[in-house]
Amino acid sequence: MGRLHSEGKIPEKIDDLRALFEIVERGKITWEATFDAILDPVLIINKNYQIERANLAAADRSGLSVREMVGKRCYEVFAERQDICPRCPLQKTISSRAPHMVDIDRLRRSSDFQVNSYPLSLDAEEPSVVHHYRDVTGEKMLQKKLIQSEKMAAIGMLSGGIAHEINNPLGGILAFAQLLQSELPPDSPTQEDVKEIQEAALRCKKIVADLLAFARPATAIEKSPHNLSQLVERVLPLLRLNLKTKGISIRTDYDKNLPPVWGEGNRLQQVFLNLIQNAAESMKNGGEVLVRTELSADRSEGYVEVRDAGHGISPENMARIFDPFFTTKGIHGTGLGLAICDSIINDHHGRIEVKSEIGQGSLFRVILPIYSREAETTEEIYAPVRTHRGR
Repeated sequence: MGRLHSEGKIPEKIDDLRALFEIVERGKITWEATFDAILDPVLIINKNYQIERANLAAADRSGLSVREMVGKRCYEVFAERQDICPRCPLQKTISSRAPHMVDIDRLRRSSDFQVNSYPLSLDAEEPSVVHHYRDVTGEKMLQKKLIQSEKMAAIGMLSGGIAHEINNPLGGILAFAQLLQSELPPDSPTQEDVKEIQEAALRCKKIVADLLAFARPATAIEKSPHNLSQLVERVLPLLRLNLKTKGISIRTDYDKNLPPVWGEGNRLQQVFLNLIQNAAESMKNGGEVLVRTELSADRSEGYVEVRDAGHGISPENMARIFDPFFTTKGIHGTGLGLAICDSIINDHHGRIEVKSEIGQGSLFRVILPIYSREAETTEEIYAPVRTHRGR
């Protein structure tokens, strides 16, 4: 009787074990589903930087399956590096058994990530950590734009006041220089000195005019449809004769099917004139400037490209070329030309992109939204500005 009773308990134990197994299995499935539902990349990594588990977001970023990632080193398959990522918090998390958070710029290609590292195992022999990677590239770009906007606003306020203070004495210098020039004999050696004074004063007035143009807030201007190729063509006669004496030619390549853009023609011509002049000035030994227009693949934007074969822009200067007062031309430059161009194109809801290589030259691309009939009554026709000039 006791034997039957004990035997009767065996099926009950099997049922209990089966129920327990099902609970564990459901828990595993739930955990895996939760792990894979996280939109940010998440990796479980051991002390040797080998991946023990990856979620679907990490696999998508890496272009591999989850199974293919397991066993491989995280910095090789996820960050695509030969060496451990700079500032990697893994070893610090293992040694301290506490969470750590670091920002790693350019962790993966051109993306910046915030890495949150959490200790997973307290086993001293086989410790592992969870790394949660949050892409903060967009946030950092917005932060830089905000800082730049605040800086531009402050410079605009200061430069406007300074320009007005300088303009009055400059007018007096020019007037007296002209008066002195008229009273001196034509063959007087002092004539050249007075001419130098006039040229210096005129150069200062040009700087002041640029300052005022930069500081002046954007106003409602008269806009109309414009053919980009025609706008470019109108500024070329102003340049060709002067550049020819320097051994520089301008070649054009216009897209005949390019629809018009909506904007203020004179201000856009100012941009193209400035970019072509800059391209020419970068080629000290002469050469060719290529100016071309093109319609974007989705037909929503028009491009004006200015390409030179000059000395190029160094990487350290690339991020500053649109900053007010930044120049590599020494006393011959005001550092306002590109800043004003950038301001004008932003007012037209466009952007400027730049590519450059030392010794190979530079490419400036002005991108503007294509005109539609609604532009005559609303400014909402502009497509949202996407990546700003790629710098």
